[in-house]
Amino acid sequence: MDATFRAGGLASGMDTNSIVEQLVTIEKRPLDLLKSRQDAMKLQVSALGDLASKLSALQTAAAAFQSGGVLALSAATSSSAYAITPTSGGSAGRYAVQVQSLASAAKARSQSFTSGADPVSGGTLALTVMGTTTNVSIADGASLSDVAKSINQSGAAVTANLLSDGTHTYLSLTNRDTGFPLTGAPGDALSITETTTGTAGQALGLGITSAATNAQLTVDGLAISRTSNTIADVIPGASLTLKTTSTTPEDAVLSYDTDATQKRLQGFVDAYNAVQKLVQKNLAVDVNVDRSKTLAGDGVARGLQHALQGLVSTVVPGLGGVRTLADLGFKTAQDGSLSLDSTILGKALTREPASVDALFSTASTGLCAVTSTLVKNYTTSGTGLLSARQTGLGKSISAIDDQLARMDARLSTYRQTLINQFSAMEKIVSGFKAIGNFLTQQENANSGSKG
Repeated sequence: MDATFRAGGLASGMDTNSIVEQLVTIEKRPLDLLKSRQDAMKLQVSALGDLASKLSALQTAAAAFQSGGVLALSAATSSSAYAITPTSGGSAGRYAVQVQSLASAAKARSQSFTSGADPVSGGTLALTVMGTTTNVSIADGASLSDVAKSINQSGAAVTANLLSDGTHTYLSLTNRDTGFPLTGAPGDALSITETTTGTAGQALGLGITSAATNAQLTVDGLAISRTSNTIADVIPGASLTLKTTSTTPEDAVLSYDTDATQKRLQGFVDAYNAVQKLVQKNLAVDVNVDRSKTLAGDGVARGLQHALQGLVSTVVPGLGGVRTLADLGFKTAQDGSLSLDSTILGKALTREPASVDALFSTASTGLCAVTSTLVKNYTTSGTGLLSARQTGLGKSISAIDDQLARMDARLSTYRQTLINQFSAMEKIVSGFKAIGNFLTQQENANSGSKG
């Protein structure tokens, strides 16, 4: 009977299911409002997280100047003896470079074998490369090809190959790196000790065929020796690649590259604009959007907007004519976004290149340090303004979860109470109807007997 009554109120003729749901819907309104409030908080947490992410990208862009400098260099030379490539750091200048010799790797070769399949006498091969010794075990009767494979798999800093002159085959060893220790001798690059204990083949008989050499060059008359033909620690801000020897010094020229420097600075501009644009978007009031679901009017977001404005107007003390971003060619649009004037930047690079770099790199007061401080103030876990705001909202969201659970439980109880009450009513109505039907039947029976 209960199931029948709950399905549609057949006894009373009332749609009790609909009545129950309507009453529950009315009772559920506070729960829906609270859920809507929680959803708005979640959107705010997400928006705050997006701001923190953009701020971190801005810090990364600024930190790149702290480590690699702002100034980009271009490098040029007419020499065929070497190539020059700009790196980071350094300053404009002209250097006279003469290449006297190139670095080369030590080489060794075995005595002749008929082919790579020929057996080799067993024993141990001690390979000492730049002071590090690696012992290679050779099985008695192993083929020359197997020995080459064992050497390559041993971890020794050499490469083993088989060479053929058309009649004989040789085992050839070449150091992986060129040169020998700057404080040592060519023989320190590679030495070989062969201990033969087997009799099933021929001894290798390895011997040095080409001694290692170091690169020798002069830079502005200063004699320099290096183990490699790629030299990145002589001219600040540039790497040299030696190709061949030269008979006279030839100029290498480093100059400031306005286009490349602007490209570096554009990375900072783009990161700043991304933050500024997101702040503007979150603070904007849209009549078609529920303000509770945005950061419109949020004090932390508003404070970040002011902090960004302060960042671009930072004055770095102790510098010359380039003390602000405006002096470097940065311009602020009406919407708060930044742009960079290449003409002003070019003049600043020509006039005061050191100040251009110092504008960002000066400790404590430079733009890198100021940007880092700003970002940390907002994003540091637990104490940063954005982080603390997210934490507070997170606690509120959790508290609402508890409230919703309690309200949902009460709502379930309320629904069941209504169902029970309407079921009881249907039983009573059904009982009354049964009595009425009985009385009607009795009355009809009495009337029939009288007739």
